[in-house]
Amino acid sequence: MNLYIMRHGIALERGEWRGTDELRPLSEDGKSRTAEVVKALLKSGKLKVDTIWTSPLVRARQTAGIVAKSLGLEVELSAALVPGADVQGLALEFVARKRPRNLLVVGHEPDCGELVTELTGDREVDHAFKKAGVALLEGSLEAGRMKLLWHVAPKDVLA
Repeated sequence: MNLYIMRHGIALERGEWRGTDELRPLSEDGKSRTAEVVKALLKSGKLKVDTIWTSPLVRARQTAGIVAKSLGLEVELSAALVPGADVQGLALEFVARKRPRNLLVVGHEPDCGELVTELTGDREVDHAFKKAGVALLEGSLEAGRMKLLWHVAPKDVLA
């Protein structure tokens, strides 16, 4: 399988937002920058997704929605992608649902980076994600069984 991992886009700062963190949305810059990243990845042929799962937090749902709109897909919520989730939860959800060939998951840091580390077994590199950053892994959704094909930050695709 191909597993795309994406960190949500730029959200409003905590000081700018009066509601709960779960409801904190993307900023206008976050929405436009995320759309630009998605457009650039589609243009380059790097983004080939057939299923999108997202954390239920608003900023992640909005990010997934931007990707989904560009691809004409629906978004599915996943409790396995809330902050603090782990690979085992994602793997269990993968088994319980339809097994997609090209899955995009939208989540949070440090979870996205930790997910790459756990799935690849590569602890020598810091796999931290910038906001709206994306990585592609290939292989079996098990700890140490995936290979990192690429990992980009927005600045890498928005030249």
